Amino acid sequence: MQTAASNRFKKRLRELRVKCGWTQERAAEACGIGYKLFQLYELGVKQNPGLLTLEKIAQGFGIGVHELLAPACPKVRLPKYTAKKSKRAEPKSA
Repeated sequence: MQTAASNRFKKRLRELRVKCGWTQERAAEACGIGYKLFQLYELGVKQNPGLLTLEKIAQGFGIGVHELLAPACPKVRLPKYTAKKSKRAEPKSA
């Protein structure tokens, strides 16, 4: 059975991810954690992340750990998804 805190955490992760318009894979990348780990936290399968993981996740969403663990806060500004530009070499003209 999930505790209130772990249930709130998984809901908050999903809420933040959806507000950013990110997939779970993109959110995991932004947070610097593995996709499967992010997925397990969001589904509530894996609970009680460590402090370093909480800091990574909060930083990925551009918020503080206290905001990550807080209930929904409509005033939080979240980062927008930007596709990475490929760095292809421009052809040289003769």
